Amino acid sequence: MIIVNLLLIAVIVCFIVDCSGVVYEFKKFISRILTKKFKLAINPDDLVIKPLDCSLCMTFWSGLIYLIIIQQFTLPYIAFVAFLSLISSNMSGFLLLIKDYLAAFEIWLEKLISK
Repeated sequence: MIIVNLLLIAVIVCFIVDCSGVVYEFKKFISRILTKKFKLAINPDDLVIKPLDCSLCMTFWSGLIYLIIIQQFTLPYIAFVAFLSLISSNMSGFLLLIKDYLAAFEIWLEKLISK
């Protein structure tokens, strides 16, 4: 069950960091604050907030925190978290691929219905 939970945590983190746009909106918010407070013109694309804007980093740290909380901080689980972190960009790509396939199916279905 721990492995399934770690996999689900990784998918959720990849969705939040790479697919949802929440991190970019947060970076825009920080950029606006810095611009107003310090008169700095900062582009949100140039703002790096590690580990929040890196799915690899967030997957790794959230997985380790989960293992610490459930008191299962063992080498095999740490290695699995490292593996999930390594493939986090692939998971994000897979989530976007599923989204694209569903959009294509929706367009096909709409064309079929409208005939």
